[in-house]
Amino acid sequence: MASDVLGEFRRGWRPLLAASFGNGSGLSGIPFYTFGVFVLPLVAAFGWTRGQVSIAASFLIVGTAITAPIIGSIIDRFGARRVGILSMIALALGYALLTQLSGSIALFYAAWLTMSLVGGGTTPVVWTRTVALWFDKGRGLALGLALAGSGIAGVFGPRLVTRAIETWGWQGGYLALAAFILLVAVPVIAVFLSDRPAESAQAHATARELPGLTLEESRHTAAFWKIAIGFFFVSGVIAALIINLVPLLIDRGMSKQGAATIAGVMGIAVLCGRIGIGLLLDRISAPLVSRTLLAFCAFGCVLLSLPDTPIWVIAIAVSSLGLAAAAEVDLVAFLTSRFFGMKAYGKIYGWQLTAFYLGAAIGPFAAGLAYDRFQSYVPTLYFAAGALLFGSIVTGTLGKPPEFIPEAEARSAVL
Repeated sequence: MASDVLGEFRRGWRPLLAASFGNGSGLSGIPFYTFGVFVLPLVAAFGWTRGQVSIAASFLIVGTAITAPIIGSIIDRFGARRVGILSMIALALGYALLTQLSGSIALFYAAWLTMSLVGGGTTPVVWTRTVALWFDKGRGLALGLALAGSGIAGVFGPRLVTRAIETWGWQGGYLALAAFILLVAVPVIAVFLSDRPAESAQAHATARELPGLTLEESRHTAAFWKIAIGFFFVSGVIAALIINLVPLLIDRGMSKQGAATIAGVMGIAVLCGRIGIGLLLDRISAPLVSRTLLAFCAFGCVLLSLPDTPIWVIAIAVSSLGLAAAAEVDLVAFLTSRFFGMKAYGKIYGWQLTAFYLGAAIGPFAAGLAYDRFQSYVPTLYFAAGALLFGSIVTGTLGKPPEFIPEAEARSAVL
């Protein structure tokens, strides 16, 4: 068992590294974790409200929900490398164009919606399919490492972008993000990402030759709807809290850099959680992991709602949010591959991500409206705690996945 896992990592470390860079630089990484540091500078520049700016994150996520099933079908047929590179370049160009914003909030929303549509090939559906094809015995850990790229973005992104904004203004912050994607992420993906294991020239077997369910068959299972509904609520509250975390902490009396530092603590939790959760998924029940982590995050939301909370308690609460953020995408990818197999992974995971991103789109929108109505984030925190508990119950009762033929064995049989 251990030798099989080590062998997978020896063969697959290059595409794993590329997948991690892609996930950290794509829509679920840098754009998501740095969105909050632009809120107050844009409010100051254009006179918009915090709620108005935060709603733009919903447009960002709506586009990913629209494109996820389409991208899933495309990469099942053509592979992930070309799609990922082209979409990453388009995302960088979108950041550069954001520097031309005027005072129109409608144009701001349209810009983020367009970026999410052209950047749809940078979402986890692209990177996780590559990793799932390279790894079987160590799939949980490999997915965790690939998706840890967003945790690294969460650790360093807020602080570095905050410094760029303080030095060059909000336009400089957007240009810095565009430059990183073009000069670092795209070359790494171009050099290291390969769509299929390279043990054989015949390794271009289609997804039809891998075991699992079709999209239509998966829709007739209870597991499909439990995963979709549970993570619809979970993603909604996690997105709302991450997008509004920096303003929430500033409202508690922190400085901008102090709030960015605590936001970095969440990034550390995401990074550590991705690896730790990946190891747990390879060893114990995925529904148990989901149930425990989401309940812990619900408790963290309650802690954040309390007044005059010591800084170390805030750090624990933010860490619980980071662990839940680490678990959500990892769990959706892992549960999809285990409950439905790899036969139509891209399509099935694409539809699961649609439900996931719809929740994530509604969350910031609702949180923005709630803040403008109550001038406080406390009602959002109370709702988030309840939604996380609901998600822990739904996903925690999935049961045991079906016994598909291990993908590695199926691939060897084809070869």
